[in-house]
Amino acid sequence: MQSNLIKSMKSLTWKLILPLAVILFFSFSRWVCAKVVDAPNSILQGFPLPYTCPGWGSSMSIQFFVAEFVIDLLVYFFFFFIAIYLVNRFICRIRVHKVAVITLYIIAGFALSLQVLMYSIDTTFYLHRSFDIKIIQSTYGFFWQNRPDCF
Repeated sequence: MQSNLIKSMKSLTWKLILPLAVILFFSFSRWVCAKVVDAPNSILQGFPLPYTCPGWGSSMSIQFFVAEFVIDLLVYFFFFFIAIYLVNRFICRIRVHKVAVITLYIIAGFALSLQVLMYSIDTTFYLHRSFDIKIIQSTYGFFWQNRPDCF
């Protein structure tokens, strides 16, 4: 019984958990209005940790923090893994149809390609955020909603 559950979760990881995590990761976010030490006030984006903010070198540049990005992606992945594991184990067996898998991967690929396009313009990549911030306000929302007007 235990080995069937492990095989089922391996299959569900590729078929359901991974695309759902990518879709929600790029759809839902948190915007943080922050006072940055020795820099202009900025709106940082990412949930639970801010992984991107405007660059201060030019008006269209973006700063991207890789460690925070990886932590955020893992949080989304483990959230879906635990939720689907609990449903699959205690409520009902999850069977994903091939059409649903293909649809999820198309949507996830589209969301991923939009993000790659957005971050390929004028982006500076850093391993982690090296400046301190003081959070003024934060809001949660989907990418199609307006960002907060903090300043």
